[in-house]
Amino acid sequence: MWCMSGQLSFWCSANARVLNKLFLIRFDTMHPLVRFLPQNVMVEVAPGTTVLEAAYQAGVMINSICGGKGTCGKCRVIVQGDAESFGGREFFSEDEWKAGYRLACRTRIHGNVEILVPEEIQIASHQILTSYIVERLGKLSPLSSAKYLELSPPTLDDNFADFERLRRSLLPAGSDLFTTLRVLRAMPKILRESRWKVTAVLDESGEVIRLIGLRSGNAVARNFGIAVDIGTTTVVLSLVDLRTGNVIAQASNYNKQIMCGEDVLSRITYAEEGGLSRLNQLIIETINYLIAELCNASENCREINGKVCAHEISSMAVAGNTTMIHLFLGLDPRYIRYEPYVPTVSIPPIYRAHEIGMNINPDAPVYCVPSRASYVGGDITADVIASGMHLKSEVAMLIDVGTNGEVVLGNSDWLISCSCSAGPAFEGGEVRYGMRAMSGAIERVRILQNYDVKYSTIGGTKPRGICGSGLIDLIAEMFLRGLIDKKGHIQQANTSRVRRGEDGMEFVVAWADETAIGKDKITKLDGGQRIVVKEEKGRDIVITENDIANIIRTKAAVYAACCVLLRKVNLSFDDVSKVYIAGGFGNYIDMERAVAIGLLPDLPFNRFVFLGNAALAGAYLTLLSKDKRIEAQRVYEMMTYLELSTTQMFFDEFSSALFLPHTDISRFPTVAELIRKL
Repeated sequence: MWCMSGQLSFWCSANARVLNKLFLIRFDTMHPLVRFLPQNVMVEVAPGTTVLEAAYQAGVMINSICGGKGTCGKCRVIVQGDAESFGGREFFSEDEWKAGYRLACRTRIHGNVEILVPEEIQIASHQILTSYIVERLGKLSPLSSAKYLELSPPTLDDNFADFERLRRSLLPAGSDLFTTLRVLRAMPKILRESRWKVTAVLDESGEVIRLIGLRSGNAVARNFGIAVDIGTTTVVLSLVDLRTGNVIAQASNYNKQIMCGEDVLSRITYAEEGGLSRLNQLIIETINYLIAELCNASENCREINGKVCAHEISSMAVAGNTTMIHLFLGLDPRYIRYEPYVPTVSIPPIYRAHEIGMNINPDAPVYCVPSRASYVGGDITADVIASGMHLKSEVAMLIDVGTNGEVVLGNSDWLISCSCSAGPAFEGGEVRYGMRAMSGAIERVRILQNYDVKYSTIGGTKPRGICGSGLIDLIAEMFLRGLIDKKGHIQQANTSRVRRGEDGMEFVVAWADETAIGKDKITKLDGGQRIVVKEEKGRDIVITENDIANIIRTKAAVYAACCVLLRKVNLSFDDVSKVYIAGGFGNYIDMERAVAIGLLPDLPFNRFVFLGNAALAGAYLTLLSKDKRIEAQRVYEMMTYLELSTTQMFFDEFSSALFLPHTDISRFPTVAELIRKL
């Protein structure tokens, strides 16, 4: 039995009684039962299921950066019961292994088990900036509209069919109106019960107008749409009043596909191996769950009269990278990853909600923002639309600092784009104590002259790890204090925070007694007795030389991509009027620190513009405006894509950027001056 003495062993013995009860309760089944704590959720699984798979079946979200491949070591759980590990021993100390710590992705369940999920690996709602770029759209022209009609009842002299009567009231003579069998079947009853006073819901997304709904009375004020940003990690939705353009509610959650892989390539691989249907199902479930959340949240909105019902949502605009859109539509994404990197579709036709599985008006149009290339998707097109850079004569640059690291350069006459595969370091991957921007993440760091560390965390709680903005601060502070050299090697200093660890030199950011790692306190009842489960020993939060190297590679890729685009059009950073930073992550970057490590160019700070969730903003704009949908098409057509993997110039720039801030310090004069003053 994998138990230590003290409280943990008490937990184990107590759980043995619980497990015995489970066996007695479920003696009629051969399928193991799994209980997750502290969630107190139970699920029945097939023998051989991994703990990670069982967790997702139970709706318990566990952090697994590598998507269950056993390479990141993040999915640490304590297992009690009939389970077998098949890897991951190297991620644990001897005491932890004896205590029952295992990797969830490398532990198979054979019988009834109980799983303790430490708080630091639970996936909770994280900090997402969803503020919009408020833009005057003029007269709205949404994907769908609602029009109130007062029809003349039929008579012996005016005995046109119901549908023709509607068409004459809605459209000029000779115009075509299309509808669905679903609407036609309901039409006679609705018209007569409403005394011929009805609201027609129209799909105006295409060349022809379609009648997609018919409601009794004047329901013009009850017509809503959804803007969607399908991120690889996070899915964000906005519920929009299509009559006014007002955002009624917003909701976000993790993309449930993360159980199948953390990044785009791992999900493409999963789809290739027979998992396409599951990936499609998971994103549909994620969005439908958020739609229900939005409808519930709308009940508290004073701007509308009552809670929004799902059938009142008559259109949807979706932005996402090329792979996410493929998986959303159930399209095979495998050829995105193979040369010549060709997707199935770049400009998806407008589909009906019921074809995709959306729980809204079944005939609602679903519009997907066009993708330019396999690795420059509709989310980047939406970013451009939100920034407005495609409408101005001045040259601007847009940087989306994510796993893919997309960059766009141009103006109203031309656009050029690329993707630099920056890696997940700023999103919690490839860094031992890296985490996403959620409660307990260190987001701000300052190192004093005596090397003491001052930090702040999201939510003001004890730290559990370091998110992207915190990592940028930390690397910059260590560099400026002389704790690391320009190659990222940790230097000896008169402080106990610098030490040699299991993986080489490391720097202690937060001591164990300051952190919340390994200090989860869980209370549960067993047979009327309250049992407290608490791990005895915490862990320091450190950053290692390997972590620093991964961060330097990420920043080098982004900066190199910017340089290559400029060189391709014979421009320099001095020619760039604005640098737009897209993605919620950008809003929390300390600009001075981002420049200090060489992530962003050394430009006057007033040239940088933070867009927030620009992909969501772009989806919102295309939902409400035909002009913006036309602009999205134009951006797609005018944007040139540069494949960096075949460009020697990129590798040259990347190699030069693998230093802090750069091998050519003259590119960063303010950083050089800052170093001189220190």
